[in-house]
Amino acid sequence: MKSFRTVPALRPFVAACLLAAAFATPAMAAAKSDDDTLELTSLAGIFLAARVADETKDVTRGAEFYQQAYEADPSNAAWLERAVVLTTAEGDLKAALPMAKILVKKAPDSQIASFIVTADLLKQKKFAASIKTLQGNDQGALAALTATLLKAWALTGQGKTDEAIALVDGLEGESWYEPFKLIHAGLMADVAGNTEDSLARFAKAYEQDGNSVRVVEAYARELARAGDKDKAKEILQEYLDRAPRNPLAIDTMADIESGKPVTQAVNTPVEGAAEAFSGLGTALGQEGGFELAAVYLRLALYIDPDSGGGLAALSLGDILDSNGLGDQAIQVLEQIPAQSPFRPVGILRAAVVLAQQDRIDEAKKAFEEAIRKNPDDLAAYIAYGNMQRAKEKYEEAADIYSRAIEHLDAPARGNWTLFYFRGVAYERAKQWPKAEADFKKALELFPDQPLVLNYLGYSWVDQGVHLDEALDMIQKAVDLRPNDGFIVDSLGWAYYRLGRYEDAVEELERAVSLETADPVLNDHLGDAYWKVGRKLEAQFQWRHARDLGAKLPELEVINRKIAAERLVESAPRITPTPEAEQDSSRTKAAEPISFSGPADQASGAR
Repeated sequence: MKSFRTVPALRPFVAACLLAAAFATPAMAAAKSDDDTLELTSLAGIFLAARVADETKDVTRGAEFYQQAYEADPSNAAWLERAVVLTTAEGDLKAALPMAKILVKKAPDSQIASFIVTADLLKQKKFAASIKTLQGNDQGALAALTATLLKAWALTGQGKTDEAIALVDGLEGESWYEPFKLIHAGLMADVAGNTEDSLARFAKAYEQDGNSVRVVEAYARELARAGDKDKAKEILQEYLDRAPRNPLAIDTMADIESGKPVTQAVNTPVEGAAEAFSGLGTALGQEGGFELAAVYLRLALYIDPDSGGGLAALSLGDILDSNGLGDQAIQVLEQIPAQSPFRPVGILRAAVVLAQQDRIDEAKKAFEEAIRKNPDDLAAYIAYGNMQRAKEKYEEAADIYSRAIEHLDAPARGNWTLFYFRGVAYERAKQWPKAEADFKKALELFPDQPLVLNYLGYSWVDQGVHLDEALDMIQKAVDLRPNDGFIVDSLGWAYYRLGRYEDAVEELERAVSLETADPVLNDHLGDAYWKVGRKLEAQFQWRHARDLGAKLPELEVINRKIAAERLVESAPRITPTPEAEQDSSRTKAAEPISFSGPADQASGAR
């Protein structure tokens, strides 16, 4: 998609920013106050701070700095436009709207300003005024589609549906226009009560893009409204076969099966305008866009807080989180309306972000809400359990995984992770019989899963039981993942535990070559070198492991070996301890802690 045209002054402004960054001294740029906040003391300092905010995607501070730049020189419309974009992306429409209105007067060709003002007018149902604001701001592929859809919905609001649909049909240009044209013209026809026309358009959109849940939803709802509920359920089921946990498809199916009158997701021109911003913003976000996607989605939510059944908020939350704006993502996700089908997914994602920020009590509450609203969502239990396991709350983690397992009618291959994760939690909680049973169950479901083969095989070697079978399991894991340094290390350490030191050296050298910066692997190699008489190399590896950031309790053992210049055997080497984050080679290979579960497929909703 092509970007917006910006006001002409923008290019020299960028040059000015670069010049300011190059020549501003610390005194020119900024000074620190007693409360440790940044006080900008010159225009050059503002430029520099604004550029840093841009580079770090700090929309909040960027909006503030560009507002200051504009206040310092009100004649420069480019600074005002930048302030408008970032303030809108941040979600402060109360502040952005007055600036956008000024910008429209100063720079009538600023498309983003005209769209922001238009969104406000449409929200107020001032349809004629919104059409005037859009005049002349349809240059460029994305702007042309945006302006056309907004004008058409404004015409629909004036009762001019035929003119609106003709306007959409007449838009020519990019091939990717077509699904948007069909879905919006179909919704306009439905608002006008022309079910036959809307059904034909939705059918064509479905032929072109049957993987879009918004297209599937619109088509299914229109089929049900036309009396063909069987076909509606058929196309929904086909979609759910591909994306079985998609909340919008599930909700639409429930509506159709309820026996109550079925309505479309968009029933008014105002909702249609919000849908235009939401659909385009979601598409921009999926293409990797940030600012423009955020602006569109913020405008969708400004016009209609429930835009897209909550999909706009979910998409915006994902975009904010993926760009390092976790706090803003949490705020958006937690504001998804309670009745929205996307509320459970949104709260789950907010919980994941909270967990990543180490806000554990808040995360626990969010996880529990997500599970309460959707008790069959295994991803919620897995993410919740993984958080507890990362915090070394192993018994609590095992209990959460058990809650998920209780919801399984008949465990299938894809459920191996639940038993594996619970097995890890039980092993760390020193409940080996339960752990062993879960690892065996995971292998029963997925016989050649390398992580489970590695973990169970290593544990048996560690305990001195089932040695032949254990070694075969670890070797199979290595065969399946020959470039995984941690699994290769497991094989080398198993040889070490079995007294096969030459074999251990060979495998451990390969493991270190694959994961050069891991202290545990380097420590293991040092021990193996000592056993085969390569004592100088052993000392080098131990020192290297120490310098790479080895943690307690292994660090204490490493320091003792270095000081004594001899091999120091210790219990922690044989029995991995939960206190260390990287306490054994099998730990990192077996359980990279992630707060997310299997893909929930909701993010694929377009």
